[in-house]
Amino acid sequence: MKKVILFLILILSLGLTSCGKEVKTPNEVNIYMPDGTPALALASVLDEGFTYKESKTNFHIVQATEIAARVAQDTCDLAIMPTTAAAQLYVKQGIKIQLASVNVFGNLYITGTHEITSLEDLKGKLILTTAATTIQMVKYVLDGNHIPYEEAGEAVTGKVALSTVNDASEIIPQIKQAVLKGTEIYGVLGEPQVTRAQSLIPEMKITVDLQAEYKKLTTYDGYPQACLVVKEEFANTYPDYVKALLKKLEGNTSYLNNHLEALPEVFKKHKSNLGNMTFTEDTITRCNVRLEYASSVKDSVKEYVKELAKLDLNDNFFLN
Repeated sequence: MKKVILFLILILSLGLTSCGKEVKTPNEVNIYMPDGTPALALASVLDEGFTYKESKTNFHIVQATEIAARVAQDTCDLAIMPTTAAAQLYVKQGIKIQLASVNVFGNLYITGTHEITSLEDLKGKLILTTAATTIQMVKYVLDGNHIPYEEAGEAVTGKVALSTVNDASEIIPQIKQAVLKGTEIYGVLGEPQVTRAQSLIPEMKITVDLQAEYKKLTTYDGYPQACLVVKEEFANTYPDYVKALLKKLEGNTSYLNNHLEALPEVFKKHKSNLGNMTFTEDTITRCNVRLEYASSVKDSVKEYVKELAKLDLNDNFFLN
């Protein structure tokens, strides 16, 4: 009889252990983001902080060129980063990260000295662009519309000439000089640089909305330009922290629209270049910042990464 009672107690204790699974809380969390538009996806928590039980959350804004290397380090737990860069870390370097959400759905615009009526009008013109996602998106849109192009430093007859610069800040003065000289030139800028350029060059035109062109080719409402990734081990160990952070970020777009004038000061505190920008309702609209959970964007992310980065993603890349 004693053996039976002991056996029942053992079964009962095992059952209680499995039902009452311990919820772990991280002591300290490090979240990284590149200095630029993707950082807007975390504006609300940069300003208000993020509280989860006893956890301390640290935010790090780094140069855009550093973000991939920082995510690869053990000290990084979560990060906002370009989706194609995240895919390269996952597929090519074997870094165990998972996409938790997409937070920026495209903020790129071809600006210039003249209005155009169609993409065909860009033939014979010079477009200045930065590397990586920016030039990849321009090429994708041109290919989709069967418009020939080549990488060149000056205009090419019958083709679009794409000239790569190191930073978008190099594009604005060249457009300004072209306006003063009465010549024609175009450049790909992302918001909020577009708003800044318009304040410096009132004559500058927004000639092509690359998000609208992407939608024509794919039917998707914008493209998954930047995402929130989480280290796989962290997601498995602290799932409730990740859920709480995502829940908090659901209100980020509303925060942006309600704090337009305060945004520069928020980013100055974090020593971000966004502290030098001006934000208007149009700026935020053209930034296309919103949160979509991984489960709802899986197909669009796979297609986007396949087309732009020529990489195949498996389902393990996406947080459940």
